[in-house]
Amino acid sequence: MVVSIILGIIWALLMWRSVVCEYRYYAAVKLLEPDVWHQLGSPSWIKAPMVFVSPRGAQLLDGISHETVRGLAGQHRKSGRAFLAYTIVVLAGSIAYFRFSG
Repeated sequence: MVVSIILGIIWALLMWRSVVCEYRYYAAVKLLEPDVWHQLGSPSWIKAPMVFVSPRGAQLLDGISHETVRGLAGQHRKSGRAFLAYTIVVLAGSIAYFRFSG
């Protein structure tokens, strides 16, 4: 029971970190690169993730030279990968545990 709670808290913290990094990245593009933001179609908060991962959006975002935005993009990528890696490791560990414990 305690292990489940600890794993859940770590998962929630990593998810929160990922969400905050994502929001900061989107807000930085909107504030510091308004031309790129308008070329992306000024997406609402629901559409923003889809616009940012589309081929056209990715191409526009790769052309940004503002250091703050590029730094936040890197943080966004790292936090997303950490969240995904943790989820995969916990799921794989759970599958292995239940597969070999019985």
